[in-house]
Amino acid sequence: ITSQGWFGRSSSDFTMMKIGLLLSLAASSSAFLISPSPALSGSRTLAPAAHSLSALCRIRPAIRSGRGAALLVRAQGAATEGAATETSVDATEKGTVGILGVTGGVGRLTAAAVMAQGFKVRAIVRDAGRARPLLPSGIEIVEADVRFPEQGVGLARAIQGVESLLVLTGTSAFPTKKWGPNNENNPKAVDEVGTKNLVVALDAVNKQAKEEGGRSVKRVTLLSSIGVQRRTQFPFSILNTFGVLDAKAAGELALIQGAARSGYKYAIVRPGRLIGGPYTNPDFANLLKLDEKEAKSVELRNGDPSGFKGDASRRQTALALAQTLIQGDVDMDFSLVNKEGNVLTQDDWDSKFEALSRPPEALRLEFNSLNQEKFARWLSNWGAGIVTSGGLFPPLPIPFRVDYPDDGAIGLNLNFLSVTVQGEVTPIGSLQARLVDDKRGKVAFVVTRFSATADMPFPGEVQILDKLQEDLYRVTTNAAAGAQSMWGTNNIDL
Repeated sequence: ITSQGWFGRSSSDFTMMKIGLLLSLAASSSAFLISPSPALSGSRTLAPAAHSLSALCRIRPAIRSGRGAALLVRAQGAATEGAATETSVDATEKGTVGILGVTGGVGRLTAAAVMAQGFKVRAIVRDAGRARPLLPSGIEIVEADVRFPEQGVGLARAIQGVESLLVLTGTSAFPTKKWGPNNENNPKAVDEVGTKNLVVALDAVNKQAKEEGGRSVKRVTLLSSIGVQRRTQFPFSILNTFGVLDAKAAGELALIQGAARSGYKYAIVRPGRLIGGPYTNPDFANLLKLDEKEAKSVELRNGDPSGFKGDASRRQTALALAQTLIQGDVDMDFSLVNKEGNVLTQDDWDSKFEALSRPPEALRLEFNSLNQEKFARWLSNWGAGIVTSGGLFPPLPIPFRVDYPDDGAIGLNLNFLSVTVQGEVTPIGSLQARLVDDKRGKVAFVVTRFSATADMPFPGEVQILDKLQEDLYRVTTNAAAGAQSMWGTNNIDL
């Protein structure tokens, strides 16, 4: 059972191809004092051989490895038999990461990314003989199966001693040969029952570690799918015809509940439609050098937000999975798709994950220079006028109130309200706008959304933020419409 895209690649069924086409999802220097074009963000038999297991369950004899300080990564080339390239990766400072589903496209890429970060990798596989040619010669390989937790060395024994666990198991969404002759690899068996079996094993491992002072599993990352929380909506309802998203949702819930019981942090990663290689290319050393054309960057969004869709390359998905190991001791739950842009540096990844911890930004305007005193006066007047002057046409579909921060910050709050026929007023959330110092040395005017459905704009939100941008352009030197506009010369130089 390995990580898969939405469809089994080996299927030649023409009907499946048509369904696949139907399910294809669309992705989505300034001379000015503000940015000229700001945007609304909106795995049967035991075969341990020479491979090592450390700190095994007490019911099994311990097998320890004499591996040295460096992990030798050998990649056997496909074209020239016996050809190999070698790199030495220091794996002494970091712990061991267990990976289930490591022989799939995403799995092999993830193993490469994790090793590049300096971690040791334990590959937990169903068939060591099949896995060995696909993985580096120095990697630790253990046999276990999430569907049948007593097979191989046993699931609990296989994961004991790892610091973190990456769960990349999966199967095709529609019936293919990957489901097996008796449907033993269908989505429910793999994504639901398999994940639940793993959570039970984690409970046992961490309980024993607590009782005996051993090493517990501290982080578990689960590869899921975009659309899990929207599985009743088109087109995800079609993808869910045979229950793949239902099964993934059940697996996610089991992991979250298990984390609360056993004290590990969880991460749920939901990529868009998986695209790109590798497929069966055994050149492990070059996995992370795949050409992704112009779409080398990614967009991350908390949860599984409405309207967020697109493709996600296996490479970028693997890099994001590996990043969950080093991005703080917190729970994570996010979706990702590819977008055009440059390859992300570590600083870029850090920034993207840091942004996940903040409330969603509805708007960000960056200034090259700014008279903050004048800006504060202008913003105060704008807030008062937008309520009383009729400047919004048509009027917003729901009532709102403007107030100002009482901590001395420059900004305002747009509070959206619900009013009953009896006149009862209930706040439903707010847009909080603040002037902040950007990490890059600029000043930014940032509007963040605070609501129960943080990824969903308020009714009328786009309209009022468009108005705010438009009015700011008018009072800024070198505004978008030029120094002269239909409103006359800009007489407030912010």
